[in-house]
Order: sequence, then structure tokens, then C-alpha cells
Amino acid sequence: TYGNWTPRNGSHARYGQMVTLKWGLSQSNNWIAAWVMSQLNPRNLINLMRQLGINSQKIDPTMSLCLGPCDISVGEMVSAYTTFSNYGVRCAPILVTQIEDADGSIIDNFAPRMTDIMKKEDAYKMIAMLRGVIDEGTGQRIRRVYNITADMGGKTGTTNSNADGWFMGFTPKMVVGCWVGGEDRDIHFNSMANGQGAAAALPI
Repeated sequence: TYGNWTPRNGSHARYGQMVTLKWGLSQSNNWIAAWVMSQLNPRNLINLMRQLGINSQKIDPTMSLCLGPCDISVGEMVSAYTTFSNYGVRCAPILVTQIEDADGSIIDNFAPRMTDIMKKEDAYKMIAMLRGVIDEGTGQRIRRVYNITADMGGKTGTTNSNADGWFMGFTPKMVVGCWVGGEDRDIHFNSMANGQGAAAALPI
């Protein structure tokens, strides 16, 4: 639970009551993420990010780290999310799985590197929260607009001034990621209606 807040009318929080982390994540409520970060050490979060395969050089240990201020590639995000769908085991990205000669004889095989990152119980908790994003949160158009009924979890993301729109989604056997934005931060949508990750990245 987060402090003394609770949902009101299904989507808002009111001071003096309680909400769950699942609700906060599903609604992309930055206040709740910031409160959780205030209870922890940003350096510990960076250590976890490194274990999840986030290799970006410039990650500052600030309290705002939980809101996604650093540059991360889609490939890094997809690799990180495999940890949840694999119940705590991260699958490193791999581009070549097999090499054959001109006659079709196999020269070599390659398997992805698998790394234990978190306890299975913790991964289950993350899956439950990320399911909430799809079933009752900012990713609901997966169900309501596109009528996808698969068991899945995900997360939308939107940066300042709608410069970046994100969507990460996963089923038990697949993880996908999408980023919509421009290399220049001055390139952005003028409204949240079109620029949010749920509208710009999720449909892709």
C-alpha cells in the first residue's frame, strides 16, 4: 500500500485513505512511484537495472529515477521484461541462433544467456501488477478497443511534453516493446490524448 491514499470513483486518490501498489502502477500514478522511491535507495534501483540488462551509461541515482528520466533502448527494455514472463530469469537478447553452411549442415548453435535475477515469488507479484495495467489501467484499450483476450501484462509510459510514448507487453511466451518519439526532444505531441504511450505506442 502507499501512504494514506485510496482510489476514489475508481481512478482518483484521496488523502487520508489507502491504495495498493497494483492500483498505482495500473494508473501510472507518479505520486505513488515517487513515494515508493522515497522509501528506498536509488543506487539499489540502479543495481537492479544493471542486472536486468539496462546498460545505458548515464543513469543518475536521483529520486526521480523511478519515473524514467534516463535514455534506455527498446532492446534493453524487452530484455528486462523477460525477467517477469520467465518468473525471475532474464533472457539476454540474441540475434543469431544457428549458422549453417551452403549444404545446410549446422556449423554452430547459439542459445541465449539466462540469468536468475529475482525470486519466483517476486516475479509473480510483478506479473499480477502488470496484468492490472492491461485489465483495469492505462493499457485497457488492449481489451476494449482491440478485443485481445490473451493472458498478458504490460506497461504504458509517457515522458514530459509527450516527447516519448512507450508500451511494453508480454504473454507467457513473448515480450514486445514499442517506443514512439524523436531523437530531438523538441519533437513531441501537443496533447496527452495523442502523445501518451497508450495512444501512440500501444496500438503498434
